[in-house]
Amino acid sequence: MRVAILAAFCALPFSAQAQEAPVNWTCQLDILCPDTGACRDWTQQITIVEGGENWQVNWNADLPSDYDLIADYLPPEDAVEQVRVRTLVFRNERAQSTQMVTFDSTGHVVVTGHQPQAGTRVVTGLGTCEQSE
Repeated sequence: MRVAILAAFCALPFSAQAQEAPVNWTCQLDILCPDTGACRDWTQQITIVEGGENWQVNWNADLPSDYDLIADYLPPEDAVEQVRVRTLVFRNERAQSTQMVTFDSTGHVVVTGHQPQAGTRVVTGLGTCEQSE
């Protein structure tokens, strides 16, 4: 009986065998690229936390942090590197702004913001993430 259960378990696809822990990452955004000039060094720490229906991207206590998951890509079976990619979005209808946070299972993160009412309309940030303790 044990052999049959073990054989059935081993026949499951890898993604069904290993459940990923919920995301709770601390990310360091190192590079800032505004639309008004060249990219430059940036030291901004954020956290990305997976919730039930909502995700939290925490910049500081003064900024809203509720984001929606809009994309979740598992790696294709024939991928050279098994990387999962997810994208979160924050929408602010009043300010007509949108911010997307895209991160992958290897710890890379890209933040893109678009706010047509601001002096810097488009901003992109790049960085890396690690599991929070």
